[in-house]
Amino acid sequence: MISLANRKVMPLLSALVCLLTPCASSAAENISTIEKRLNETVHLLASDDYEGRGIGTDGLDKAADFIAKQFQASGLRTGIFPEGPFQNFAVTMDAELGPAAENRLQFVATDDGTPPPALELGKNFQTLAAGGSAEVDLPLVFVGYGVTSKEAEYDDYAGIDVEGKCVVMLRHQPQRGNHHSAFGEDPSRHAFFQSKISNAVTHGAAAIVFCTGKFEIDKQVAQLQKRWQVAVDDLAAENRQLQELQEPPAAQVAKQRRKIGKLARQITKLGQRLEAAADPLLSFQRAGFGSADRSIPIFHCRRSALDPVVRAALGKDLAQLEEIIDDTGKPFSRPLTGWRVVGRSSLQRHPVQIRNVGASLEGAGPRADETIVIGAHYDHLGFGGTSSAEPGSQEVHNGADDNASGVAVLLEVARRLVALDRKLPRRVVFVAFTGEERGLLGSAHYTANPPIPLQQTIAMLNMDMVGRLKDDKLIVHGTGTAKEFDLLVKRINVQHGFRIVKKPSGFGPSDHTSFYEKKIPVMHFFTGAHPDYHRPSDDADKVDVPGMRRIASLVADIAVALAEADQQPTYQATKRTRIAGGSWPYFGSRPDYGYEKPGVRMAGITADSPAERAGVKPGDVILRFGKAKVATVADFANALGRHEAGDKVELLVTRDGKEIILTVTLDPPRR
Repeated sequence: MISLANRKVMPLLSALVCLLTPCASSAAENISTIEKRLNETVHLLASDDYEGRGIGTDGLDKAADFIAKQFQASGLRTGIFPEGPFQNFAVTMDAELGPAAENRLQFVATDDGTPPPALELGKNFQTLAAGGSAEVDLPLVFVGYGVTSKEAEYDDYAGIDVEGKCVVMLRHQPQRGNHHSAFGEDPSRHAFFQSKISNAVTHGAAAIVFCTGKFEIDKQVAQLQKRWQVAVDDLAAENRQLQELQEPPAAQVAKQRRKIGKLARQITKLGQRLEAAADPLLSFQRAGFGSADRSIPIFHCRRSALDPVVRAALGKDLAQLEEIIDDTGKPFSRPLTGWRVVGRSSLQRHPVQIRNVGASLEGAGPRADETIVIGAHYDHLGFGGTSSAEPGSQEVHNGADDNASGVAVLLEVARRLVALDRKLPRRVVFVAFTGEERGLLGSAHYTANPPIPLQQTIAMLNMDMVGRLKDDKLIVHGTGTAKEFDLLVKRINVQHGFRIVKKPSGFGPSDHTSFYEKKIPVMHFFTGAHPDYHRPSDDADKVDVPGMRRIASLVADIAVALAEADQQPTYQATKRTRIAGGSWPYFGSRPDYGYEKPGVRMAGITADSPAERAGVKPGDVILRFGKAKVATVADFANALGRHEAGDKVELLVTRDGKEIILTVTLDPPRR
């Protein structure tokens, strides 16, 4: 008797006989034609006209329309959703500033002294989109840089009570620019807004007031000063040149004066920027758009608005406090005794319509209802935002590799399967997912609202960042999610010659995870990370088009093998991979990134994990993790990171409308 594994594998391998020429019609097509098509698709989707395919941009809708037309032109059936090729749904993502009268802020002395005048929106304070709408009347606490870091042995919240109070904090991180700093010379994760906000929420803060640190101000001012001086010197040179002209033609004088006028205007603008940089005020969107479940108000103030309060309470101004922290490397957090903040933040959030794009190649025969899903996300970061690897950049993030490359390969796989000289026994559904960059929103919506029952879906193949093939190295995640996959990939790759790096786990930061959580075997194809990831520099001229063509051929052959196998692949459970560089204890869950109410809803619980042993179930909403309030996924991650393996942590969860207390014992990080 052969083993169960071999008995399951053999029917799949019998399909390999036809893989010598699985896509004969497509193979006959000139290679240069295929590569030209792939290249054109990447260049189109990654062009500035498509605005980085961010949620809320016209470019995202243009991309959806383009993909739908390509599906239809290739011969697929585009009526799998009620809306034809589109699966529409709404997400609440971005924010707008409410009426100015509803955004107000004032620091009030509690000793009945004369308070400073109310601040003026857009002049010396700004409401930030990262927060929520609320009235504030709270005591103030200065918390330095708002950082808690075990690795740096630094905690601005140690020994200070901020529960129900407004925290005042500096942007960035301690000892900025000091290569001896425990945080490093460059910005660490603690410098980012979301880390600071989540840390404040974890410690119970009810509001946040940011201000910009002196190091960053001095750096920006020095750069602008240098640029201003260059413009001044250029203006002086142009004036001298004009004065030295001897009876010049009128046209030359006019040209010289235009250059002088242009330089003068430039100097004026640079002067205005210099003045603003000396005490900056952030824009409404600078800290990100937050989320609908973020309720605490968040503001940014000029230093000139905060200095009188800080000096009155502590006898030192902000610059002196920074100097103490940066010189000693130790926190200097203090209550701003005698002062409160009074005001209101008002934001308006609106739902945004987004859509998955899908089409099918119908099967023929008794297994025609069994389905293989092949997918790739088509959204990206738009003009940057909080997920950008260049914080503050407002350039178009074109996302050529991430993930115009995956969409181009998806379309090519569809063409190859349509061009087969035979009908496949199983249905193949092709889906371009949206909202992946915001937390697998599109694939989560698909699996929650499947056009074809998930019980009929036997496998999912995913392509995300497949445009940077180097040294033939192709990473395939999910090879352990079905008993047959490991050998299947090995046998098919003989004809393709990739240096396959197998990753057994079915979990990961792309859309295949949404399917694997539903116990569907998955494979995820990936050519690796690179310095252009989530940067404006991820451009179309950097993709490896011949490599994409080869990957399309491999994925098509795997899809054919799965479609023609006598039996379905056999699902296997796998462990979650450890996040690179992470040292957090292990909990064992996947959040529902599309959940839009306070708390973190569990989309999946890993078998034999601390979460499962504690009794946490899919659908539970975590509201508190230990002493930390949890409103968003970032809050949950931040709270988890403050604990160690072996800690027993009390959870407050809601299940079916009832609050439940559970106790979880955290495991060491999974390696």
